[in-house]
Amino acid sequence: MTTDLDHRSGAVDRPRAGVRRWLTDQERAALPGPKAARLSLARSIGEQSPAAGPIETWLDSVDSANTREAYAADVRAFVEWLRERHGINADEAPVNVLAVTMDVVANYADAMREMVGRYGKPLSAATTARRLSSLSAMFKHLAARQIVPTNPVRELERPKVSAEGITPARDGDEMARMVRAADGNLRDLLLLLLLLYVSAFRVSEVCRARLDQIRHERGRTLLTVPLKGGKLRNEPLDPAVVEVLEMYLAGRTAVPLLLADDGQALARHHVPPILRRVAKAAGLDKPAEVRPHVLRTSAITAWLDAGQPLHRVRHKVRHASSTTTERYHRRTRGIEEEAALSAALVAELPLGDMLDRLRGEDR
Repeated sequence: MTTDLDHRSGAVDRPRAGVRRWLTDQERAALPGPKAARLSLARSIGEQSPAAGPIETWLDSVDSANTREAYAADVRAFVEWLRERHGINADEAPVNVLAVTMDVVANYADAMREMVGRYGKPLSAATTARRLSSLSAMFKHLAARQIVPTNPVRELERPKVSAEGITPARDGDEMARMVRAADGNLRDLLLLLLLLYVSAFRVSEVCRARLDQIRHERGRTLLTVPLKGGKLRNEPLDPAVVEVLEMYLAGRTAVPLLLADDGQALARHHVPPILRRVAKAAGLDKPAEVRPHVLRTSAITAWLDAGQPLHRVRHKVRHASSTTTERYHRRTRGIEEEAALSAALVAELPLGDMLDRLRGEDR
């Protein structure tokens, strides 16, 4: 499908006072992720565009900083695709999102089949569906305010996303090997294995953790961290975690709980390289795939495999729905159940003596 619509917004006048401008790469790098993403998006669509203010309002209505950042990143990815598709130079003009039609979005959905994600792999169906969902939420907001005549994404068919979780879980033996590999680095031990695995924190929660969020109550040490939606989570820390934490802090009073190798506050982008290094030292298969969320998935899977009630695990990891928690376990459980069915048939076959003979011949 093609469209003759002009997606250029035209020249942008000097921004009025208080309107966000596009930052340089150096300036953007110094800002928190959500703010940087929104600033970049503002310039992409043009700060004088009729859509700029409503989009800002839409983002402001989202409670979670992580969700705001994800929405802005998804919309910006679409805008940059439009810029490349129509040959709009970054210095020439912003992109006119008001000219977007259903055909344009359908072309974008087709183009995403050939795109590559952060880890050098094709975009998953879940990523494609999420990007389209973000666009739909934005255009729905614009349509409700009569900035655009209709939501061009509403009737578009989106990829089917599997009900099974796709993040692989690592077993207890692999986690034990990682503990031994991190033995010489208290930060790595605390961050990667005790907070991300034992406590099943999200990586964003761990990176935002501060010393002044640690408190003691009824003989327990609690860490208070912000959740999605601006809520707070009081997580009891296991005594072993507290002991490692105290050794790591060693009287330090700086506010960030965890520090990067350069002594600055640990950020999300610091974590995957650390995790890969520990996984490689532990001799794990495919260490590059041991990403932060893998540890959380491994914890959830281990709890459910051990027979912990679903509702307790859901509450522990603060999922809004038990269905979300079950997605982490369904894939592993399905594999085990299918393997058991095959094993039942194998048990009825005269394979034991035959395999012993074949092994002897092989030796």
